[in-house]
Amino acid sequence: MKTRSPEQIKEICEAGETAALQFILSKLDKKLIKSMDIRVCSEKKASTTFKVDVALELEAGVEVDADKLAEMAAEEALSAIDRKMRER
Repeated sequence: MKTRSPEQIKEICEAGETAALQFILSKLDKKLIKSMDIRVCSEKKASTTFKVDVALELEAGVEVDADKLAEMAAEEALSAIDRKMRER
């Protein structure tokens, strides 16, 4: 496996964060989001692993499962990270 610089890891994390944000905004109007927190972090052990946490709170009356949408956004972020890792 290739060793990646801190700058490359940061770029990969940002790609994951962007993918999660774009996924959420493709499913929901921004005005319906009360709060949103997307965290992507990496950890280097034998190999680099990534963790994505998405927290989403929607305005009252929105008939969307916020937890499910957050979970799907996290999966989208991990897919983007995986694609970026294969590029390098």
